[in-house]
Amino acid sequence: MFEKDKQDLVVRLPYGFRDVFPVECRERKMITELIGEQFRLWGYGEVKTPVVEYTRNISAGAGEKWANKIINFFDIDGSLVSLRTDMTIPIARLTGMRLKREQLPARFCYFANSFRQSVLQEGVKRVYSQAGLELIGSSSFMADVEVLALLNHILSQLGFKDYKIGLGHLQIIEGLCDWFGLSRGQRGFIKKNLAAKDFVSIQNFLEDTDSKKAETFMSLIKPQRDIGDFSAIIGSIGLKRIEEGLLYFKKVHSVLTDLGFGNVLLIDLGIVREFDYYTGLLFEVYSPATTDMVGNGGRYDRLIKKFGMDVPATGFALDVDLLHKSMDNAALADYRREVKILLVKETGAHADFIRLSQRIRQAGISVEMMMDGDTDPISSAAQKGIKLVYVAQEHDKVTKFDLSNGRKETIKADKIIDDLNKKKNA
Repeated sequence: MFEKDKQDLVVRLPYGFRDVFPVECRERKMITELIGEQFRLWGYGEVKTPVVEYTRNISAGAGEKWANKIINFFDIDGSLVSLRTDMTIPIARLTGMRLKREQLPARFCYFANSFRQSVLQEGVKRVYSQAGLELIGSSSFMADVEVLALLNHILSQLGFKDYKIGLGHLQIIEGLCDWFGLSRGQRGFIKKNLAAKDFVSIQNFLEDTDSKKAETFMSLIKPQRDIGDFSAIIGSIGLKRIEEGLLYFKKVHSVLTDLGFGNVLLIDLGIVREFDYYTGLLFEVYSPATTDMVGNGGRYDRLIKKFGMDVPATGFALDVDLLHKSMDNAALADYRREVKILLVKETGAHADFIRLSQRIRQAGISVEMMMDGDTDPISSAAQKGIKLVYVAQEHDKVTKFDLSNGRKETIKADKIIDDLNKKKNA
């Protein structure tokens, strides 16, 4: 019976999911620990929310365009529930349910997996490992400056080079739609194609409306660095809504430039997120190591109102998988420097062997023990990427094998820690 069941097992994972092995897990853990320390230093407290929310709550925040990306199922009581698609909506729900106005502004951070339905295609994932934060209760442009400054600081701490942050603003896009006199449906068409980066469809549509204005619009949505030229074009339009959005945008850009981040900033009005809850400043993080966005965020001033309290908010999320993938070997080298040894029992008492391993661990050194004489320790260490093997001998001696240079020597057991510290500091 057991053999039959075993033959029926599917030896692969559902599409969109993957396994993560120890080395990558450790590197990702150290990345999130660095991020978490920065969150703490800036006053953000970690929150956790259930992986499942009522579908009506998820749908209220995500919008109609996300209906086919929500993974739904029925709860035991017949309620329709969904896996969370991101963490912003659950935190908005938590804020509306649990916070009081006198507790604002609130600074929350999180490390969590989110889940999104996707097409059946190899390489497309359905689980997103995210690290992010939300600054809730401030409508000041300095709230956006804070989250962007912290974002830049994290990327610098992780050793990122040549990354860029694109800045957009939905109020300016809405103002440009006012300028064209577009209906609600036509605005939806523009935003949908901006999100999809289908600029040809946008240009064809706008040229049929007003070819001269279309030329200005298309020039404005191209990524650019010079905020002076950008401001001049925007200012010439003369609509209050656009000018208010531009003033806010320029304030944020100016402070970030004064902080030394001007060289990583791109002005990109083409940034429109698929989630409906965004209302103002938007941003995306790009790395030359991947074609996907490493992170994104922005202001969402009307989302929390859906769950009770009407308060503004801003925040960002980083994709931990893509952060890890985008980090070069030089940046990851610090995470790979841990000295790990294989300690092999050949002779001696079992308890003494355990005590020896514990003394080494107390010095902060990782020890994997091998007590099975049927396994070749050198081959086993090589397979696991362990460079040092110590074989316990009689009379408190150990034989050391250094796989990095092929050397072999015998030392006293009580000298192992000194020997390893030398290796650690070399």
